[in-house]
Amino acid sequence: MAIARRDLLGLGAAVAFSVATASCSDERTHARRAPIPSSPPETPAPSAPSAFPGRPAPGSLYYGASVPQSRSLPAWEQELGAPLAVHRSYFTPDLNETDQLIRRCHDDLAHGRLPHVSTKPQGTWHDIATGQGDDWLAGMLRPMGAESAPIFLTLHHEPENDAGPPGMEPSDYVAMQRHAISLAAELAPQVTIAPVLQQWTFDPARDDVDPSVWIVPEAAVVGLDIYNPWSPTNGKEWRTFGSKGDEVIGWFGDTPLAIGEYGCREDPANPGLAAEWLRDAADYARTHNIVSMSYFNSGANSPDGSWELVGDTEVAFAELLASNWVVRPGGWR
Repeated sequence: MAIARRDLLGLGAAVAFSVATASCSDERTHARRAPIPSSPPETPAPSAPSAFPGRPAPGSLYYGASVPQSRSLPAWEQELGAPLAVHRSYFTPDLNETDQLIRRCHDDLAHGRLPHVSTKPQGTWHDIATGQGDDWLAGMLRPMGAESAPIFLTLHHEPENDAGPPGMEPSDYVAMQRHAISLAAELAPQVTIAPVLQQWTFDPARDDVDPSVWIVPEAAVVGLDIYNPWSPTNGKEWRTFGSKGDEVIGWFGDTPLAIGEYGCREDPANPGLAAEWLRDAADYARTHNIVSMSYFNSGANSPDGSWELVGDTEVAFAELLASNWVVRPGGWR
């Protein structure tokens, strides 16, 4: 069993996988559709514009994580030996949501981190798409526009979980993203609207969902969550990051990817294997048009075991964070 998984790490073969504040790595069934082809179209989705604020050079990327609730971000960065280059954070709609999100962006940029912030809209996707949430959306974008460095903003990450009710169809989601992209271009040009989808939506073993209905051709960056679903207790197949990435990238043409969440659990029977998985994931990202990757450093909503970085995986993460290919917003050092 251990040898087979190590072989997969080397092969990167394509074989037959988050919640305002939690990982959603389990393989779940979303809105059901008629059977459709499971491979990307021969003509990929139209490519997005080749540039966005802060786009790193080929082979470089923003590297970072979300932070477990039990840890202070500055204290963890001190242990790592460097600030994160991208900080993934989540916000739920409440009276102070906008202020909290703006403060998070300001603090991240002040410490050399690219903020990748997520929130869910008040109302349906259709409401936002038709301008009914413009006061709320503009209330975030205008303060972001006062910052002098790039920001990634995700509206309703992993939308597949919540599709179905009126105003919450994939077409409504795409229309919402288009409207947000247009408004951001007007109010905060350095803010990149980054729709984040699940890798599971693109799994070729599925015949119940058409991935193309979730694609936003106008997006300059497309977000994706990728997990190795294996745990010591669930019996699922060990999957490399690259094998899962290969199932997706053909759907997006030349549009760069931002990995909003990814994770791998430690195998107690194979010490160091998960750390090797992290290194292979970074190697894949650097050669496959991935511009940002944020590790989901949490055990929240993870019944098969926590994704938190500990021991060998935390050491590997710190080593990768110190790499010369890691970039930071605004040339921060």
